Amino acid sequence: MISTTMTSTLRAARIWILAALVCGPAAAQVAVGWKDKEATTAKLHVGLPAPALEAITRWAPFCEARGYRMDLDAQGRVLVVTRAKRGRTKETLRIVGAAQTWFDGVLPPVPRASAEPAAAPGGASPGGPAPGPRPAPLPEDPEDPPAPRPSSGTGVGPRPGGAEAPAPKTAWGSGSGAPDSQTATLFLLHDEVDHAAFLDHLEASVPHLQGWIATARKQTGLTLEDPLVGAFVENASGQEEWNGDHEILNRVVQLLVLRRFGQQPNWLVQGLAWEAEMAHDGSVYCFPYRDGFVFATEHTSWPSDLRIAFKDRSGRPLAVEELARWPRGVWDGEAAPVAWGFVRFLCEAQKTKDKALSRLLEEFRRIRDEQDREPTGPTTWRRIEGWSMDPKEQEAALTAVFGPDVWKRATAALRTLKDVAGSRSADTKAKSRARDSSGSARG
Repeated sequence: MISTTMTSTLRAARIWILAALVCGPAAAQVAVGWKDKEATTAKLHVGLPAPALEAITRWAPFCEARGYRMDLDAQGRVLVVTRAKRGRTKETLRIVGAAQTWFDGVLPPVPRASAEPAAAPGGASPGGPAPGPRPAPLPEDPEDPPAPRPSSGTGVGPRPGGAEAPAPKTAWGSGSGAPDSQTATLFLLHDEVDHAAFLDHLEASVPHLQGWIATARKQTGLTLEDPLVGAFVENASGQEEWNGDHEILNRVVQLLVLRRFGQQPNWLVQGLAWEAEMAHDGSVYCFPYRDGFVFATEHTSWPSDLRIAFKDRSGRPLAVEELARWPRGVWDGEAAPVAWGFVRFLCEAQKTKDKALSRLLEEFRRIRDEQDREPTGPTTWRRIEGWSMDPKEQEAALTAVFGPDVWKRATAALRTLKDVAGSRSADTKAKSRARDSSGSARG
């Protein structure tokens, strides 16, 4: 058993070893911006947070090879990677900051529901032997990769003395680190060529993703939990209508949800990301996994669509199955606006219930932590590939936090949903080509 103190020491040692490898005399000077000051990977900023250093170290080889730069937000929570010649850095960071401000206002931190994992199969107790393989990461697009194969090491570098570092302990049982402890990375990839190179880098550097990369190559974007990274292509072939600010907002919110609460039900993650888009300018531009054309009015029509859909449903309240039926990896045109509308209702309802939405996500995190595991030995476990939370568990958590009449109140709210303030006027084009939030333009 490795103590928490020893694990932290080994983690810190690994970060600084990697930094030495990246920032040594022979390394190319990748530009790094932080707090309006320019530096390079050859000589980084003084006082750089350790998680940010780890993220910079991880992605520096790709940036050097493809001509990209890195910019860190002031708090060190999000590292933005863009083509060095792209420009618009301050504007991009402003959008990232807007996403963080919205997220912090809607989903502030709450006390953890559980500090240690439940006993592993075979009688191991909390704080006992570390879990087996790393949990499978969460690709929001494409769908889940296969569960990782057992591995005794991290695959990222040697320990002092030459011994291979053990897999890091995960006390809270989800992803690769404790909540709110990592720096999320967002790649704004220039084109499909750079996207392919990015996937090559992932395939070579993250062993447990190797079986999943082939699926990822069919898309032009991804959101992962381990490593905590999102990416999309800015100049996808065939792209006719797209809003880059919305793409950044949507993906940063998804990454922040993963960073603080781990994997969540698909309807909830997407609904939150859409609510951030709506809060920005009253419109939605990210339609994950959707093919074909999007009518121009669809960017702002969800409030009126829901008013019509729920007009005669006073005697048939919204049911959890209408939300929980929607898996990752597919588009559901009926569930999507309902997911957003229900999240909008929850955001409004929590104004009279302190941090209710954060408490809900924390309860969902706790449920997954306890149930999403299968034995790999007498005292070890790993995450279950394709696991999803039972709708009844979701319903019980929702009613516990928001009250037993949550469905009746939500239905009434959807029947009278107001248009979002700041909605853009309808586009003059009759149709626009759909560009899903994985970054692809297809139709």
